Amino acid sequence: MRSAYCTLRISAALTLLPAAGLAQTQLPALTVEGATLEAPPHPRSGTEAATGASAARSEATPKAADQQSADGSNGVPLDAIGSAVTIVTGEQLRAQQIRHAADALRSLPGVSVSRGGGPGNLTSVRIRGAEANHTLVLIDGIEANATSDGDFDYATLLTEDIDRIEVIRGPQSGLYGSKALGGVVNILTRTGKGPLTATVRTEGGAYGTSDIAARVSGGSDKAWIAASAQRRGVLFFNNAPVGAEEDPWSAVSAAIRGGATLLPGVTVDFSLRNVNRRLEFDLDQVPPGGTLTRQTDGPNSSRQDTFLGGVNLRWNALDGALTQVFSANRNMTSVESLTSGAFGGFSDNHSEIDKLAYLATYRFETPALAGAKHSVSGLVESQAERFTPGPAGPGPFDPDGVERERGRMAYVGEYRGDYFNRLSLTGTVRHDDNDTFQDFDTWRAAASLRLPEIGLRPHASIGTGVALPGMFEQFGSILGVFVPNPNLKPEESKGWDAGVELTLVKNRALLDVTTFHANLRNEIIGFGNTIENLDGESQRRGVELDLRTKLVPWLMVGASYTYLHATQPDGRQEIRRPRHAGRADVTYLFGDGKGTFNVAAIYNGRMTDDNFGTFPATTVTLDDYWLVSAALTYKLQPGVELFGRVENLLDTKYEEISGYNAPGLAAYAGVKLTFGGPDGMAWAK
Repeated sequence: MRSAYCTLRISAALTLLPAAGLAQTQLPALTVEGATLEAPPHPRSGTEAATGASAARSEATPKAADQQSADGSNGVPLDAIGSAVTIVTGEQLRAQQIRHAADALRSLPGVSVSRGGGPGNLTSVRIRGAEANHTLVLIDGIEANATSDGDFDYATLLTEDIDRIEVIRGPQSGLYGSKALGGVVNILTRTGKGPLTATVRTEGGAYGTSDIAARVSGGSDKAWIAASAQRRGVLFFNNAPVGAEEDPWSAVSAAIRGGATLLPGVTVDFSLRNVNRRLEFDLDQVPPGGTLTRQTDGPNSSRQDTFLGGVNLRWNALDGALTQVFSANRNMTSVESLTSGAFGGFSDNHSEIDKLAYLATYRFETPALAGAKHSVSGLVESQAERFTPGPAGPGPFDPDGVERERGRMAYVGEYRGDYFNRLSLTGTVRHDDNDTFQDFDTWRAAASLRLPEIGLRPHASIGTGVALPGMFEQFGSILGVFVPNPNLKPEESKGWDAGVELTLVKNRALLDVTTFHANLRNEIIGFGNTIENLDGESQRRGVELDLRTKLVPWLMVGASYTYLHATQPDGRQEIRRPRHAGRADVTYLFGDGKGTFNVAAIYNGRMTDDNFGTFPATTVTLDDYWLVSAALTYKLQPGVELFGRVENLLDTKYEEISGYNAPGLAAYAGVKLTFGGPDGMAWAK
């Protein structure tokens, strides 16, 4: 069942340099790939192809043309993007020893995370108070949201092969259509270019946690490939606040990514990913003598299998002025659940998304006219979604086992221009021709003005968003207690943001302050044993602060804060959104870059939640809490790295969702071995 979300949060994002970059005391240059429609002129190289030293911001005014940053990524420079964007690099993920992608997003402004119990359980991410299925998730350009409910379960996303995460806040449907109503999380994995390298990592720790991961990669611009696999599991965690029954889970992820240059200017690349998760869980029940529901021990289990696959054929012509990309993607998700109790039973739901697209970008310059650089992009995209609820049964609430399908054709145009090497403008319009809903048009516009002489960069964006109902909401069922609503209308939104980035210490400290506002019409919300659209407008507004610093080569400090107030049309505050939340990080590099020590402190303020022990549901208040963690990494010698971390150092008792247990004090440790590459052990002759 959906819940609207309101957050208020402080978070810190750190930029960590490898050992070769310790002599630099500057923040690295960053580019963004997912904030524009434009096709980059050449495929990404990945961090493994970089020299190891991050490039700092230029002393001169930054260029707004497409460029490749020090981490090997292609795209548009961050300071040429008018939208609010935060980037998490692979170095950050590994230095903080983050194993679940959702834990990386907890530290970002405007982002809130709610998890139903321990790691491995359903994990939702919301941007600026929008619902979880209002955030589009892309993995290597492939839409990862399930068409069943439009959501993406971050518990299935492990971090071993992730190269960078881009969080683009605000309505992005003008670029991506449905599901990008609140924002986009663009996840990019390492490509494999570089010397032949193999890594093996293993760790263990609290709650019977075991984790083993392996990766091998290598290649050149002519041909490249990378393959990775990871298994992570927990044996001894109970989602119920009381009781002795454990709820183990495990996830196995396998991915392969590669490509080749077929002809000069013509390349093909592909990405395949498969995730299998097995989970035991409890159900919400009202205990004897109680009035509120809570997780109660029970023999319930779930299995989720997800496959993502995509291929891109890229052709650069006219000396790189024209780039054309043909792409084909597939997303298949199957979820099976077995539950106990009076309304228990077996459910099996399958969803598929197939997408074909053609994207073309033409670049040109007009030096005599405002010293301008221009790019014009056009996209034609066909998408088909299929959903089968099952198994079929005779009861009035049982699914019928009939496959449903809906499709659309989309036509998108975008202009991006840079004037006087200072002002960057972007405009996008999109038309979606739907075969089951009314057609809709969406748009977005953004601007960024660079004023390095006074250390300011004003930026702003505005746009519209649309989210189609999930097909489960229209045609599914939940074990005999949920009635779908085939008459649901799409949710719609219009939002804007405006802010300024301040350079506090040149190339060493940046503070970004952004305010935003968005409305939401036709909000879909659970009511009784079904789901419906609300009348009127829901409102979301807030302020985001994001600070990044690297004042000395060996110490990085970051902090950010988000205030978000989200209400339903009747003025009630949306649930599971703290009014105030925050995070601060300190990272210390020692031993000539061999060691990294990170401390993070997260504050989550009081927030409301629904508890369904009564009808209508009772609103309860969840207490505020602090979460403190520490991580230590040390390279004993080339190719041998030891690491350890402690989570929830204060052993705080808290709830992210009413009635669900949350992990206490937990410690983990392990070792990573690297063979080949610039930092690994030499291959045996």
